Amino acid sequence: MGSINRDYSKYFYLTAIILIIVAFFVANVEINPQMANISAIFIIALSLPCYAAMILWLGWKKGLVTILVFSIYALVIETLAIITGFPYSPFEYTGLIGAKVFGYTPFTVPFAYVPLFLGCIYLAGNLTWLKDGENRIRSIRSSKLLFVAATAILVLAADLVLDPAAVALNFWKYLWPGFFYGVPFLNFLGWILTGALASGLALLILGASLEKNQPTALVSSLFLILCFWSAVDFYLGLLVPGIIGVIFIIYILQTTQKRVGNFST
Repeated sequence: MGSINRDYSKYFYLTAIILIIVAFFVANVEINPQMANISAIFIIALSLPCYAAMILWLGWKKGLVTILVFSIYALVIETLAIITGFPYSPFEYTGLIGAKVFGYTPFTVPFAYVPLFLGCIYLAGNLTWLKDGENRIRSIRSSKLLFVAATAILVLAADLVLDPAAVALNFWKYLWPGFFYGVPFLNFLGWILTGALASGLALLILGASLEKNQPTALVSSLFLILCFWSAVDFYLGLLVPGIIGVIFIIYILQTTQKRVGNFST
């Protein structure tokens, strides 16, 4: 599709400030099932910038197909985890973030997870490394193994920010709470696997498209999500997840050269 020569980053920074303020009320006001629709609208709204960037980058057909494939992936792996306990350890959603599909997974899960996956895939693809003996800087994308590993680590880092706060707010609960603010260790191993599979899926369905110029706005939704949840962490006194979130946000700003809202392709 044609290029859009506009950078909306300043509006994303303003939105981030608003989200940090909203996070204070989310952390300090009891959330009940009657507020599930508000939570669902909030989750969907945060996903839209990333979806728009995908469509501008890949075109309507391929962009929507990619979003759909990742959405199905998110629903399948979450439902599998709820039914079997693999790969995150046994847990269940409490009904605070939207109606459940077939009684298991909230319909909002793809809107929450797909921007996370796509944002981390974008960031991993823009990592660089110096190839020994050639003195040339190459993208991590030149090595599928490094690309998969980098994506998995970034997805894990995002979960380290989100999961503790979501558990504290009772969005979901683990049968066997763990050492990291109630989140079990197996959950983090599961997210490494989830991130690795997501990057493999990207390699499979996007292929050579990953080498094309990508709009930095692919990471815009992840940026906003991290701003919100990092603030929630701090308001709840979850210092380590909050600090990880701040470091992640700084990394995003550095990678995008502070142009998180640039939709140019």
